[in-house]
Amino acid sequence: MKLTRHRWLVAMLMVGMVAGLVACSGQGDSRDSRDVKPRREGALIDGIDVSSHQGDINWEKVTANDDIRFAYIKATEGETYQSPHYARNVQQAQHYGLLVGSYHYLSTKSSIRQQYANFVRTTAQVAQDLIPMIDVEDRGDWSRSQLIDSLSLLAGMLEHHFKRKPMIYSTMDFYNQNLSPQFNKYPLYIGRYSSTKPSISWEGDYTIWQFSEDGIMAGINVYVDMARFHPDHDLPELLL
Repeated sequence: MKLTRHRWLVAMLMVGMVAGLVACSGQGDSRDSRDVKPRREGALIDGIDVSSHQGDINWEKVTANDDIRFAYIKATEGETYQSPHYARNVQQAQHYGLLVGSYHYLSTKSSIRQQYANFVRTTAQVAQDLIPMIDVEDRGDWSRSQLIDSLSLLAGMLEHHFKRKPMIYSTMDFYNQNLSPQFNKYPLYIGRYSSTKPSISWEGDYTIWQFSEDGIMAGINVYVDMARFHPDHDLPELLL
């Protein structure tokens, strides 16, 4: 079909607009591959988790360790506590190239819905790279079934909000005694301070192994938790 000059100009403009949209789409799709630091062969550590217990962290020094690829940072606990170091830790860790996730410490003394609101309100302050994590270490006065029901409620609300299942953190013994197998389909961040990897009952398995609670790292003035991925898992699957 023969094009008039006017129609030809319109057609060229449309082609340019489509090309621009495709380019923008491509940039968005490439973010994950650009930002995920590959695992270094032979590396013994992939990431750390921190709270206000670590005080003021020098993230530039932390990220000088080429093996560190992610950080999980405590945001909240219960229905009112918000870590005073949270926003700065997230922003600085991201500034120096780490992918960051946020975690909530589950309290048996507070309303689950209020704890959810506290976490979502606090984490909305900063960009989130990784799926959220719920830290479960204490049953308090709850029965096992009460703990499972409460954690299920919180996990379900977080999944609805973030569109991804949250990670569950616990020590190996506590998890096996109180949470397995009900949460075995969730990503699991399991603490076992040993040279022996965690063993999850009822055919479960861990995603991340917190293998040390007394790691020493430049930029952090106290001990820090250190973790590594299961050989069959890696950082991209945790991206939001």
